[in-house]
Amino acid sequence: MVLDLPALGKLFGQVLTEPQASYSAGQTVSVRFQSGHPKNNLRRNGSFLLVQRWSGQAWQTVADDSDWATRYRWRRTLGAESVADIEWAIPAGTPSGRYRIVHFGDAKNLLGQVSGFRGQTREFTVQ
Repeated sequence: MVLDLPALGKLFGQVLTEPQASYSAGQTVSVRFQSGHPKNNLRRNGSFLLVQRWSGQAWQTVADDSDWATRYRWRRTLGAESVADIEWAIPAGTPSGRYRIVHFGDAKNLLGQVSGFRGQTREFTVQ
């Protein structure tokens, strides 16, 4: 059984490294989340990450972990603690606006129960 524990004082889905305030096309957004083991739920009908743009009325997904411009890397950091590093290489032609990155994951407790979690970065702009 694989156990997941967040770092002391942290929560699953918590952003450990926030994005910069602003980016341009061609730059890479790199963020880090407190996470659980990805094998707890392979998300075959979902995603570990979403890149979303504010449309003025709602958040719209512009990329996920199946996109060539994104990268999702999971690793153990200490004991049962782990992080998810997410990158988005902003493609040429990306519309300017407000964006955020959302991470989905699942954590397994001592009893083997798996619970989903979600985290999101602060907003950043693409110019």
